[in-house]
Amino acid sequence: MNNLWAFLPMRESNDLLGDPAALRERLDEDSYILLRQVIDPARIQAIRDDVLDILCRTGWILGGRYLADAISCISPLSEFDEAFQDAYQEIQRLEAFHTLAHDPTLVEVMRQVVGASAFPHPLKIARLSFPANHEVSTPPHQDFPNNQGTPSLTASWIPLGDCPANQAGLAVLRGSHRHGVLGLAHHPGPGNRQAVIPTEMLAELHWVTTDFRAGDILLFPSTAVHASLNNDTDSMRLSVDYRYQMEGEPLTPIVLEPHFQRQTWDQVYEGWEHSELKYYWRDLDFEVVPFEEFPLVDGPPPEMPRDELWRHLLRQEARHNKRMERLADAGIVDRAP
Repeated sequence: MNNLWAFLPMRESNDLLGDPAALRERLDEDSYILLRQVIDPARIQAIRDDVLDILCRTGWILGGRYLADAISCISPLSEFDEAFQDAYQEIQRLEAFHTLAHDPTLVEVMRQVVGASAFPHPLKIARLSFPANHEVSTPPHQDFPNNQGTPSLTASWIPLGDCPANQAGLAVLRGSHRHGVLGLAHHPGPGNRQAVIPTEMLAELHWVTTDFRAGDILLFPSTAVHASLNNDTDSMRLSVDYRYQMEGEPLTPIVLEPHFQRQTWDQVYEGWEHSELKYYWRDLDFEVVPFEEFPLVDGPPPEMPRDELWRHLLRQEARHNKRMERLADAGIVDRAP
């Protein structure tokens, strides 16, 4: 996914801000809207600092003078690992992580694009992408099967810091949202499912990406096919996902719960300094509808054969060891005995 010569550049849409009709036309044309430096980079940096502190304390990244670079010093973890969830659930309790979705500038942008009553889902997602973990880079997918509810659902993807394309930057298949909800197949990456993209779609459409900077936001509708590139750096890619919809439209129970549903909202809110955004959605108008299970076109997820699992783990460990040797050669980490 990192053959960058095969990607077209994303175009910026800052010149359309303040013109909702033009922004919506651009979204319908491109399947995304890229806005540069919309959010105060200082606010992004403050959240990044909080996340880095958690990842350093849990031993994921180097500290000291390397802390700001988020250099990973452990083998990649999966979302199913308890060590991953221990750190992730602490991030889920960060007040600043949740309140960023209510940033006045961001909400105004989303209301220009989605509609005047647009609000963020209570479900808010942090993405922690390890380097040298190519097999489980986020695959091409659509958000609708994972969220459902209303077709007007629109995501705001925000990198927590500068994010060059080769650091698991996001790519969008331009025009893909007009092809409706695609079939699903098994994938070992986040969500464990990928969109099945018809050959004619791939022949007709183009993937686009860019280098992102702190303060940028990328918007896309729930049927836009998007994916992350492989992280070919030594640093973790940190980002957040917030999804918005208008009042009066349906949503599913899953978007009313904390991500992974491992803690309650009372646990998330414990220790917050302010209370005005706690349970904010209870005063909003929406209809809760059942979540539908979308079948996989390739049947139930296969159990990975033991020999294939070992090969995967050995490849992953070999890449990690090679990376750590390179960091040791550069004097960044101590050489293993």
